[in-house]
Amino acid sequence: MRIAVISDIHGNLNALRRVLDDIESQRAEDIVCLGDTVGYGPEPEECLSLVRERGISMVMGNHEQALADPAFLDGFNPHAREALRHTATFLSADSLDYIRQLPRFIVRHGARFVHGLPPESVGIYLFQADTRKLRGIFEAARERICFVGHTHELLLVWYDGERATKDELRPGLNPVVPSYRYIVNVGSVGQPRDGDNRAKYVIWNRKAHTVELRRVEYDYKDTAAKIIARGFDKRYAERLY
Repeated sequence: MRIAVISDIHGNLNALRRVLDDIESQRAEDIVCLGDTVGYGPEPEECLSLVRERGISMVMGNHEQALADPAFLDGFNPHAREALRHTATFLSADSLDYIRQLPRFIVRHGARFVHGLPPESVGIYLFQADTRKLRGIFEAARERICFVGHTHELLLVWYDGERATKDELRPGLNPVVPSYRYIVNVGSVGQPRDGDNRAKYVIWNRKAHTVELRRVEYDYKDTAAKIIARGFDKRYAERLY
């Protein structure tokens, strides 16, 4: 079975549409979204509507969490806080209700899906966990593989029963040893921060024991122009270049 995992769309409808087209061409049988579909980008309502229209299961990201409960806004820097307040003005009451109902994690296909850090953290970054912390997470995990977002970076962390090792998630196929445990940091659809402005997502092939990193081109210049036109800080447009 081939499962597509997407994350951190951040209101970038151009990137989301192209990624969904690519997923369709790859004949993935399921799609899971790891949250942060909103925030920073110019079309949060449209992105949420498309995710829901396609029947894509989604967990809560830290941006959704802050929109659902403004008390969490204090955890953001001033620029991100203002971007979230601005994002809220573009969201319908129905979308806000949907956001409030999002789960903190999903377990499906024998895997765990969470925005931040397993087992169910919305806000902790993977890079905040040292090897000792990671070992404890792996030993407590019921699932052999977990997919996370939040950092906008690409990383493969594996545990062989003795050591937790951080490795690069490389373009193309990355083998997954069935007897090991893994955390896969899948990168960002809408705001990559790995020096490559293409949208990123992964396809997990359960049968072949691989995680494939796919990179998709989209019209990032159009998204950048929309960010500025809709009154967001230009820094979020500049990050797309």
